[in-house]
Amino acid sequence: MSRIYNILCDANFYSLLCLALPCLIYQIIIIKRMDLEERKYLVPHLIWVYIFLMYIYLALNVAGIGTIWDIGQHSGFIRINEINLIPFRSDGIITYILNIIMFMPLGFLLPFIWEDFRNLVKVLYTGFLFSLAIEISQLFNNRATDIDDLIMNTLGAILGYFVYVGVSNLLHSINKKTVSVSKDEDTIQSENADHTNKKTIYLSKNEAITYLILAILGEFFLYNWNLIA
Repeated sequence: MSRIYNILCDANFYSLLCLALPCLIYQIIIIKRMDLEERKYLVPHLIWVYIFLMYIYLALNVAGIGTIWDIGQHSGFIRINEINLIPFRSDGIITYILNIIMFMPLGFLLPFIWEDFRNLVKVLYTGFLFSLAIEISQLFNNRATDIDDLIMNTLGAILGYFVYVGVSNLLHSINKKTVSVSKDEDTIQSENADHTNKKTIYLSKNEAITYLILAILGEFFLYNWNLIA
């Protein structure tokens, strides 16, 4: 029992649990409503979903979002001196580069996992809103809220999307070149039909957005650092 307690008190595990638990409950509710045939197609998708959630956890951990438990721990709710609304006033180019890199996986994973996000505008808005949620949450803790972070994070999501497009086009080109020229037309048409019939199952139309919202709310409301201090 003491070992289990020690694991639960580990800050990283506790933070990950706060993020994952709401997402897991959501998955269980949706999956229970699906029939057995649909569930068979879910396994590969869920593997990538958990990779996505691990990325979200790392991004929130690095950003250091505030929580409801930070209220009253610092002088004043909104500290004007920690809010920068004037673009490009951050010190050092490294800060800009790191913020871009941090959001590039988001721009790549969204279209890679969900077909609805194979659209630059959707990725841009999602990256912007995810970054905005982080910056707003930082009003609760002792981290700076900076418009530069918002701009660079959004740019990172856009660049991640273009990386996805480039990789996708490259793989598609390689796949076309490896098709044997000896195959007759009927065989090729049959294979294309089989590929078309393969369906990708998603838990819901807004699955990706749901994960992002639940992950942020889980960290914001459930992660009480006083329990492990």
